[in-house]
Amino acid sequence: MLTTQSYNSNPLMDSLHSLLSTGHYEQLEQECMQVLESENNQSLDVLAMTHVLLSQSHWRRGNRTKGEIYSAIALKMLNEHGSTWSNTLCSQIYGNAGALHLQAGMFEKSREYLKLALELCIDDKDTDGMSKYLMNLGVLHYYMAEFQEALRYYLQGLELANQLGDQRKIASCETNIGMTYVSISEYENALVYYKSALHREESLGNAIGIASILGNMGVVYSNLGKYTKALEFYTKAMNLDEQLGITKNRAKYFGNMGVVYGSVSDFPKALECYQNALRIEEEQENISGVIRQLGNIATINKDLGDYDQALKYNEQALELLRDFHNPDQEMHIAKNLGEIYRAKGDVSNALHYVSLQMDLAKKIGIKSEVASAYGNLGLLNVMLKEYQRAYHHFVEAITISEELGIQAEEAGWKSALGDLFGNPAFEYYDTKKSEELLKEALLVHKQLGQKREEYRSHLSLSHLYESLDRISEAFRHFKVFHELEKEVMNEQAKKQAVELELIRKIEQIERNNKEAMIRFEEKERILHDILPIEIANRIVSGETMIAEQHDNVSIIFADIVSFTETALLLKPAEVVGTLNELFTEFDALAIELGIEKIKTLGDAYMGACGIPTSREDHAVRMTQFAFRIMEASKKFRFPGQDTIRIRVGMHCGPVIAGVIGGHKYTYDLWGDSVNTASRMESQGERDQIHVSEDFVRTICGISTEEEIPQMHTLPFGTLSIHDRGTTMIKGRGAMRTFYLKTV
Repeated sequence: MLTTQSYNSNPLMDSLHSLLSTGHYEQLEQECMQVLESENNQSLDVLAMTHVLLSQSHWRRGNRTKGEIYSAIALKMLNEHGSTWSNTLCSQIYGNAGALHLQAGMFEKSREYLKLALELCIDDKDTDGMSKYLMNLGVLHYYMAEFQEALRYYLQGLELANQLGDQRKIASCETNIGMTYVSISEYENALVYYKSALHREESLGNAIGIASILGNMGVVYSNLGKYTKALEFYTKAMNLDEQLGITKNRAKYFGNMGVVYGSVSDFPKALECYQNALRIEEEQENISGVIRQLGNIATINKDLGDYDQALKYNEQALELLRDFHNPDQEMHIAKNLGEIYRAKGDVSNALHYVSLQMDLAKKIGIKSEVASAYGNLGLLNVMLKEYQRAYHHFVEAITISEELGIQAEEAGWKSALGDLFGNPAFEYYDTKKSEELLKEALLVHKQLGQKREEYRSHLSLSHLYESLDRISEAFRHFKVFHELEKEVMNEQAKKQAVELELIRKIEQIERNNKEAMIRFEEKERILHDILPIEIANRIVSGETMIAEQHDNVSIIFADIVSFTETALLLKPAEVVGTLNELFTEFDALAIELGIEKIKTLGDAYMGACGIPTSREDHAVRMTQFAFRIMEASKKFRFPGQDTIRIRVGMHCGPVIAGVIGGHKYTYDLWGDSVNTASRMESQGERDQIHVSEDFVRTICGISTEEEIPQMHTLPFGTLSIHDRGTTMIKGRGAMRTFYLKTV
């Protein structure tokens, strides 16, 4: 067969990398599969890099499972054959694994792989690679809500990218820096970096980068209260992604659009967006996204006054957060819970969660959320009649919001402060100041289209004018309040919220019923397939704990010689297909001879005789089985390869046998005898049946004092017994072992 060039000198790799960077994922995947399925004998490093490219393409298109599979194959090849590979290739394999673990929320494992990748690039003085993995480490810290640390890595990466003059890499760095500034509420800085990155991506004609930045800019405009502009940018980004066939961002866009609609009190559209986002996140098993959307739906239920339902959604999010630690999301859930308990009049619980919101916001460094927490504390202090404290908290919230340029938040807290000035119990009671603040807030809410906040300001002004006996003005504002409230708190939105919950319940019930029916119909068949019949029947009868001691059991291990090297040369389907045929043949022989198959692991086959029912002739039956599978394996070969050759090891003695697992049952064996049988196989030789002295004495029926014969006749034929001498066996020390052959 023709041998192609290695990774370092192969122009094919450059072509595949180009397809990845320009977003031609389907073409890339087709060409990568052609490389893997080609008759040409590609070098192992080329095959490893091809798996990395497939991994990156699949996870960028939203199929994380396939991405993880191809990454794991590349890592396995690196661990087994990568000692002579270039640092560049090794760093890309580690870096890809780090990125995938990051997406899965496995932050420590991600950090380990990314730092390995970075160290290899530093050793090679590879500025391009160093820039790339500094950026990835920035992303890691961003996901961990360690935003200052993320900025430090991003800025280092940007400096190196500028040295290289790599416009695409510079744009990527600038985008990440912009995202981080958004997270710490520095929106003007974020826009500066986003606009620069967008200009570069447009110059490069990189539609993927353009779509990503447009979506990110939409977040900034949403936070600044420019909702129409935010929707415009989200729509442009979503349309571009659809043209490119990219689905992984759809949930994010739907969720962000839901935030906009919620901000302008269009709750039916907000719920529709959140429902779409939640469904996509659940389908993609993106736990972080599911938590985010549950929190968003909780917010809508809270705004609609359904506090019990809001608590339910937040509790679901908290349950997921127990296994998926994320300080940023914990902070938002704490904020939600604080606001819900305040609305329910439960000041004690509200204070607990608002204080948690404040602590997390300060720790993470999100100024907008610090402002929000100050404002919420102000509202709670009003309820406690601690008006002086409330005043200071409102002033802090207004000051921070004004510094950040968040008009909506600033207006909201000015309205709350206006209410306080209009309260006769407040030390600085000032109706003129109250009217001024409320009117200022009302004007901003109108400009931003925030109808809910607008009607609340009208209600506050109505109460103020009523207290001043300005009845006609009070009535006018109350009338506007009533009309807007009816428009915002409409029955359609409440009905849709109920329908959403009903749909989720029905879907869960359907899933549960389907699973229950499958279990009912298939349980016995599956159990009998994977467990000995006697054990399966005991489980079906209700036994939950099965663990038994068996004193005389024969154990066999059989393994294919040179399997790993052979598998790397073949297509996955060819490997699995041949193994299936071979082990099906072994299974048939096991049934014929009364051998209990225990399990297969890769190319290894394990069986036992004498369990769960005792047999006096367990060693004889196992010996016959060993010769039969040795002969049977010679009928099989992997495509284009030589006949399969196996290595067999056997031992007999006491074992513990039992069932592990409460759902995916496994019948397994434990004990020193199992370990010894495994060592007989691993320290044996090709085409040989390697056994312990105990096994030989059992099949010959002789005591430890008697001499072991060189020949022994069994019901199925005569054995030739070859003394191998003393062998060092791990865990057992020196053991006398033998090879068995037929005459």
